[in-house]
This record gives sequence, C-alpha cells and structure tokens, in this order.
Amino acid sequence: MSAPDTDQKKQKKRHFGPLAGIGAVLLLVLVLFLAYLGYTAVTDTPEPPADPARIVPEEGVPATGAPATPDAQPDGAPSVIEPQETPPED
Repeated sequence: MSAPDTDQKKQKKRHFGPLAGIGAVLLLVLVLFLAYLGYTAVTDTPEPPADPARIVPEEGVPATGAPATPDAQPDGAPSVIEPQETPPED
C-alpha cells in the first residue's frame, strides 16, 4: 500500500540534503582513491635484480624448488613435547 497523501515537491525538498550528502561522500571517496592510485604509481619501485657479482661461489645459488632449510622431520609429523610426569608423593 502506498501513502494516501504524497506531495512530491515536499518529498524532493526533504530528500535533497541526505542525497547531496551521499553524493559528496561518494565524490570524496573517488578523489581519495585516485590520489592513492597516483601515490602508489609514483612511489612503488620494483626491487633491483640481484647483482651476480655479489654471489659467493662457495655458497652458490640454491636450485629452483629447493627448501630453504633442511627437513629435520622427513615424515612431516609435528613434534610434540610431552610434559614430564612426576611420581605422586606419599
């Protein structure tokens, strides 16, 4: 059901303020987003590639896919430290 007495001119007048506020906030968000994109485009620089002269020949370069640390537990089971049981005192 609709309201029986609607005055569209009065409703336009009543809704102008909130709609203008919503529009202003959306415009502010758009401006801030574009400023953020511009800031990141100017300040983000890619890292330079590693200098091949700095690689120590004794260490070498790890093979592709090699783990960073040796696998201490080859079965993959987590290590659990059990609490020590103390004998009951009589």
